[in-house]
Amino acid sequence: MAICQHCQAVPLGVLVRGTLEWLLDEQMLTQLFLDNAPDQYERELTFAVMVKLLIQVAAGTRKSVFAAFTKDQELDSPSITTTYQALYGKMGRLNPAVSEAFVRHSADKLGLLLHDMPPAMDEPIPGYRMRVLDGNVLTGTDHRLKPLRRWLNACLPGKSLVVYEPRLGLVTDLVLCADAYTQERALVGNLLPRVCANDLWVADRNFCTTRFVFGVLEQQGFVVIRQHRRNLPCQPLGRARKCGETSTGVLYEQRVQVTDPTTGATRTLRRVELRLFEKTRDGDRTLAVLTNLPETISALQIAEVYRQRWTIEKHFQFITESLHCEIPGLGKPRAALLMFALALVAGNALAVVRGSLRAAHGQQAAAEVSNYYLADEIAGDYRAVMKYLSPDQWLGWRDLSAPSMAQLLTTIAAFVRLRGLTRNQRGPKKPPVVKPVYDKKHKHYSTARLLEEAEDSC
Repeated sequence: MAICQHCQAVPLGVLVRGTLEWLLDEQMLTQLFLDNAPDQYERELTFAVMVKLLIQVAAGTRKSVFAAFTKDQELDSPSITTTYQALYGKMGRLNPAVSEAFVRHSADKLGLLLHDMPPAMDEPIPGYRMRVLDGNVLTGTDHRLKPLRRWLNACLPGKSLVVYEPRLGLVTDLVLCADAYTQERALVGNLLPRVCANDLWVADRNFCTTRFVFGVLEQQGFVVIRQHRRNLPCQPLGRARKCGETSTGVLYEQRVQVTDPTTGATRTLRRVELRLFEKTRDGDRTLAVLTNLPETISALQIAEVYRQRWTIEKHFQFITESLHCEIPGLGKPRAALLMFALALVAGNALAVVRGSLRAAHGQQAAAEVSNYYLADEIAGDYRAVMKYLSPDQWLGWRDLSAPSMAQLLTTIAAFVRLRGLTRNQRGPKKPPVVKPVYDKKHKHYSTARLLEEAEDSC
């Protein structure tokens, strides 16, 4: 009865809490830890207990790890029975492979729910599963650790490779590296064994290497990747021919041959070049992508697929601004990478919430929901649910099948009022009338005086 009442009062909180209860199975989390960190052990503080506490921080319902720990200790039966120093120590030692496996598991399990809901978007090319690859460098942390205090420079806790599936809105794969100086291209080999047939990998030119392109092709996958002339030289097999026009430029296509210098193997690819009407912000006049898609897929479709690479940039913006993917106080690389992975898991859970909103309110209405307003509303609702509903009242969610869970979430989503969650529409940006300048003589100005000068000049 209590949950039914909360479904109407704070439906978003119930949606997220129920989804996490269904996802965070203790037995599964323990097995993930054992499989991916065989050299580490669990005693008083288990990986499952730690995740259930830290996911609140990653989802934005708690401002910091210590705030979540302090709130947990107020309970009659705290889930953390160790000191906060032990908690931070466990986070700093956790093998990144565990964090990677947890993200993949969350995508696999939550994907079962999303397959019973309307998709976030249709696949741009039917029959191919689009997977967008990009790298992400975590920003500098606070200098709390003793070795960091002697430097004013930013100290980076690590970097990652993220695979995003726009159709479901899920991050489906992850590679973590504690050394922020590691080149992203050196990490792609970890993804190649998990490439499936008919996967369509979309990536920027930083990943246009012989190892990655040939690796995907050997797994019967497909690529749409921006050309890097030095890392993957191409030998033209014919002249470029005009094959269409977009709103930003004219399309040309030609066949090229690429060679793997280590094996001598060769592949024939299509090179689609967009000759832009205006330069990019980097000053480029042309944008060329390489692909092994069949001739039945037009050059215009290929250009549109590459344009949708920016969906992963929007997702990065969402987990950075609306969730807590980067905690400044976590200087230890493994702890920072764990929180980044948990933010991706929280983002996957919110993708299920969005899917249930699409199923309950329709595709068009749900598309107008702002990620920022949605995450902010969930943070408040979730804390109310955690306060007034005991953990025992959620146990029944764990045993639900995927179809039953999807139907339950859709029913609860019908109680969500979208009016206060819709994004604000704004007109097109206008270029500044006067170009701003930097005055070297003054480090700062008084806003009040500038406003007075502007009024006097009118």
